[in-house]
This record gives sequence, structure tokens and C-alpha cells, in this order.
Amino acid sequence: MCIPWKRHIAAALLLICLPLLVIGCGGGGGGGGTRTISGVATKGPIAGGLISVYRLTTAGVRGALLGSGTTGADGNYAVKIPASVTGPLVVTVTGQPGATYLSETTGQQVPFTAAESFSAAVDNFNPAVPVTVSPLTEAAFEKLPLILAQKPGTITTEVLQSSVVAANNQVGDLFNVTDILAPPAGNAAYVAALTVIDQMIVDSKATGSVTDTTAVTTIINQAVADVSTSAPAYQTFAQLFTISATEAVAADPSLTTAVGTLTQSITNPPAEPNFSDVTAPSVVTGLTATTYALNATTSAVVLNWNPSTDNIAVAGYDIYRDGGKVGSSTTTSFTDPAVTPNVTYSYTVVAFDAAGNFAAASAPLSVKPNQASLNVTVSGSISSDLLSRLDIVAPTAPTSLAAVTTALTGTTSSVALSWAAATDTVGVTGYEVYRDGVKLATVASTSYTDPSVTSATTYAYTVKAFDAAGNRSDFSTALSVTPNRPSLGVTVSGQVNTGP
Repeated sequence: MCIPWKRHIAAALLLICLPLLVIGCGGGGGGGGTRTISGVATKGPIAGGLISVYRLTTAGVRGALLGSGTTGADGNYAVKIPASVTGPLVVTVTGQPGATYLSETTGQQVPFTAAESFSAAVDNFNPAVPVTVSPLTEAAFEKLPLILAQKPGTITTEVLQSSVVAANNQVGDLFNVTDILAPPAGNAAYVAALTVIDQMIVDSKATGSVTDTTAVTTIINQAVADVSTSAPAYQTFAQLFTISATEAVAADPSLTTAVGTLTQSITNPPAEPNFSDVTAPSVVTGLTATTYALNATTSAVVLNWNPSTDNIAVAGYDIYRDGGKVGSSTTTSFTDPAVTPNVTYSYTVVAFDAAGNFAAASAPLSVKPNQASLNVTVSGSISSDLLSRLDIVAPTAPTSLAAVTTALTGTTSSVALSWAAATDTVGVTGYEVYRDGVKLATVASTSYTDPSVTSATTYAYTVKAFDAAGNRSDFSTALSVTPNRPSLGVTVSGQVNTGP
């Protein structure tokens, strides 16, 4: 089959281009120590690519450079950035001499040149969560400035974060991938999408007029700019995608189901959300839980809650356990499939809409899953492991939470927290410290210093105690802390602060 790539590429490039990306320079700065952002760069896996991590500006483009590195042979990367960095980031992989990617359709290593790059926007950096960089995340990154342009008023950090989520979700919905930032390995839908895109690239090169991934990337990005079957750019993309999908299935019939579902989504795309919407859904109420034992060491937790309301429509709910996201649901129920029995967990649920607006978290629900019956006799005596499990009483919640803030620079401060010791029937083992609902650290003492936060910004700190059996107390009463910004001319860390 002869595919008119020259005509389609020329037509795509004549369409209105998306705003140019502005690449910032300079380091990340701020505070001592580092944290690591990691993940995989893939088209197939990109080996020897340059990975750069930037702040994400409120214009939806790259800001200051925070760190860089090189992808491994399997496309994995790990880049150190300043420990003080939080909030929205951009991770970019760019080709350089010797860099290659593995073609899913030919099985060959293909050069990944300096003209080629993919970026991924992250709404809130979490070092525990890997970040995938792929053609899908690139399309979402290109969509981001267009979404921000539709937002009324000043673009705050919160609006930027919601827009990042909306862009990533829209591309995910289009390509039938739940989370485009999650690793593609083992995700049949993600693998299918990357395989068809690779077939598009192979087809584009067949004419000899295209030598890299940039033509196909341009076609995808311009299609995502206006996801409408009446838009010329989208029509071009859908036509070429469908042809390549048929070829990919013919070459690998195991892809039939995943590619078939994907093709239906591409030819009948979901409607574009109303990105001008900045109203968040209502807070989730009525959170309840039912637990049941799967075996002596594993239990499940079934959560239910009342539906939220929204000025347009609620798109779904994110579920958090002890401050970490464990899943999402489009209904008002969720099952956490495998947790440890006789351990107290804290669950919250957050509603969101299609424009990426998130409600505040629901009131936390403490859940201690049931444990299946145990054989109490181990070699003629009760095992010490069983004895520890028999402690089912949680410690008391910490009290008297207090804070002292110290300015580090003109824009950053540290927060020294202290609290009164909790009590327990056996003994308190330690404490977990949370900032704005996200766990920062686990300590054995009754104090902790949050090393670097943004001055003149209000944070909510809470602490919970736990014992050796894994029982966790309720959260302490939240403490609101707004670190002071040093006055003009005040000496900070040996330097005269010149102000913001």
C-alpha cells in the first residue's frame, strides 16, 4: 500500500503550529541535599539519550534546569535534583550522538538524533513515583499551553497543576491509557499505542523523505491540539493511525484486541473538556470501608462513598492510603486488593473533573483490616510474630504540635516541628510526619525538621504515631505554618538577602 506521507506531512506542517517551547537555563538552586527523579524514556526504550529535568513555568513551558543525566540501555534514567524542589516539573529526553531507540515493529536499534525529543509534564514531583517520557507525554506537554490559554485570570500553581493533569488525562483517554506517566511495561494499551506509533514512523520513512520521528510527532501533536474529527490535522492523524494499526496487527496478531480498542478510540475520540473550567468538585463525604481476610497475611479493603457534585461533571476519584495514591475510580467504590491485616491505615478520596480540577481530600477514614484465623502453636509455643499481631490497640494521637521556622534564603525556609509523645498499651515505636496530607518522613523521636519549603506559603502539618505491631494512631490536630520571608537586607546563611 502506498501511503502519501509527503502530502500529509506537508499539510500537517502548514497548520497552525503549537506555541514554541521555551527552554530555560540555569540550575535548580535552593537548599542542600538532593532527591532523585527516575523513570523510563521510551519510543521503544531510548538508550543513551540526554535526560534533562526542568521546572515547569506557569506558561506551561520549561523553566530553570534542575539536573541532567543519560538513559541506560533499557531506557531507564535517574537524575538528582535539589531536595528543596517540589511542584510541577518537566522531564525531557533528547537525542545525542550514539543514542538509539528500539523499534517495536522491526526489532532494530534506530538512531535517536539531536533533532528528536519527548517531554513529560508532572503536576507534583514525588521521588517515589517513576515518570515515563514517551510520544504520548510529549503530546500532552504540547497541549498544556493551549489549555492554560483557556484559563481565566492569573495562572496560579494550582491552576498549572490542574492543567497538567487535564492534558495528561486527555491524551490518556484518547490513546486508551489510564496513566501515561506510568511505566508502559505490562500495560497492553500503552504497548499497543507505542507499537502503532512506531509503525507510523516506519511507514513515514519508507518514502525516503523522512529520516526520524519528528514528522510523526508533529502530526500527533497537532492532532491533540484540537481533538475533533472535523479538524484537518486530526483527520490526517486518524487516517494514518488507522492504516498503521492494520499493519501492526497483521505483523503481530497478539495485538488484535488492544489495537482494535485503541483504533475505536482514535476514530471516535472523546469530546474535548471545557478547559476554561476552574471550579473543583465538592468534597467527598460518607467514606466507609468493609474489610475481609484473603489469607493469614493479606486482607482487602472495599471503600464506598457518596458521589461528589460539580458545575459540569465529576470525571472520577483518586484514592489515597496513608497519603500515597493507590488508584483511581470512575465510580463511588474502590477495592484496595492487598494490605496487611491488623495494621491501621488512613484512607482519603479526592474527586476531580475533566478539566483537572481537584476537590479537597475527604475526611480521613482509619481502617484496620481483618486477619484470618492463625494457628497459635508454633513448635509447641506461641510465636513472637503472633504475639506482636495480638496487639491491636493503636497509640494515642500526638498532641501539642508546634513549629519554629528559619529563613534559609530569600525564598526558602526550614520548619522545625515538635510534639508531645503519644502513649500506647505496649510502646510507641515512632512517628510519621505529613505536610499537606503527604508523608514526609518517619522518625523515632518527637521532633522533625522539614529542610526546605517556600517562604510566605501556608502549609498544614500533621503527625501520627505507630507501634511495633503496625497500629497507627489518628492524625494529630493539623498545624498551619507560614514560614516568614526574610526582610530586605537581613543576613541569611551568611549572605545579605536582597529581597525577592
